[in-house]
Amino acid sequence: MAEKPSITVLSDTYDLYMKKAKQAKENGNLSIAKRNFLLASQTMMEMAKQSEGKLKEIRMDRARRLVKLTENIDKKPEKIEKKSSGESNEEDDEVKKWQTAQIPNITFADVAGLDDVKKSITIRMINPVKYPEKYKMYGKKSGGGVLLYGPPGTGKTMIAKAIANEVGAKFYAVKGSDIVSKWVGESEKNINSLFEEANKQDRAIIFIDEMDNLLGTRGVDTHNDKRVNEFLQQIDGFAGRNQNLLLLGATNRPWDIDSAATRSGRFSEKIYLPLPDAAARKFMIEKNMKNVPVSKDFDIDKIVEQTEDYSGADIEELCDRAKDEPLLKAIATDSVVDVTNEDFDRVLEKMPPSVTPKEIERFEKYNEEVNGLIKKNKKQG
Repeated sequence: MAEKPSITVLSDTYDLYMKKAKQAKENGNLSIAKRNFLLASQTMMEMAKQSEGKLKEIRMDRARRLVKLTENIDKKPEKIEKKSSGESNEEDDEVKKWQTAQIPNITFADVAGLDDVKKSITIRMINPVKYPEKYKMYGKKSGGGVLLYGPPGTGKTMIAKAIANEVGAKFYAVKGSDIVSKWVGESEKNINSLFEEANKQDRAIIFIDEMDNLLGTRGVDTHNDKRVNEFLQQIDGFAGRNQNLLLLGATNRPWDIDSAATRSGRFSEKIYLPLPDAAARKFMIEKNMKNVPVSKDFDIDKIVEQTEDYSGADIEELCDRAKDEPLLKAIATDSVVDVTNEDFDRVLEKMPPSVTPKEIERFEKYNEEVNGLIKKNKKQG
């Protein structure tokens, strides 16, 4: 029977799980964050079993709190009821979050594949900021926003962060659901405060994820109509005056966005982010397995073939889960245990792609419609 791992080994393992969990949470990969927080909790419980007295109580309490964190990681905070003054703490919290925006440390080199997307983004958003005189010389228009659309987990947020890094812009990342409030008039206030804060920076990017939640098609809900009108006014106002304020949107449901938001001068540039191709999948697997002990006959190309319909987020989770068994064995034996193709095979049997063929078909059809409309407009022009 194998000896129990020492407190030192358990402590190092706990730190590793916590580091991976926090990084995943920061990157928006909640499924990976959950798994690692839970593994950290289990490790802390093992440490508690080998402890005594007050230290044991502290470690057990920490393990329980990690389980609670795991259960609530993807839940939105409940709305705070109105004070008698008619104000809410939630709005203050949102403004404070926007005020602490930073320049991301992610670059295009961190984004797998998507060369055509990177080229379009460079022409439309990066070069006008870096080379304004050249664009003026050639009469090349700049400004307006870009809408990134595609299945979940295809790298829309990473692309947005890389753009902010390339141009040295403060990055204001918010979800449409963060701005929307059940209180009458507060959604519009949130939109206004967001643009005001971003406009104070020398250079900033406002990145709106879940654009369909914020700018839904008008004519169905009066609250939605007011939000859309306010946002469009802000685009036409602040964005029109400040060439250093860039707008990016992302959505998994582009067909639900109000058409006025995608007209010329607003989010007129629409870029499709498909599932990663073979080269991009290989890049992701290599990145996720970098410096990880693997068997001598480890075959990345085989995994690339097995993951044809997987998103970037799927592949990251696949690599993370494939390391679990070797890691647990390494802890139990206090040795190095290689990751093998069999570890990936075991996970793949239980982990189908998160995006269905039907969903892909709808995105492909929408993309064809967008490209057809662009070609039609060019002919008419």
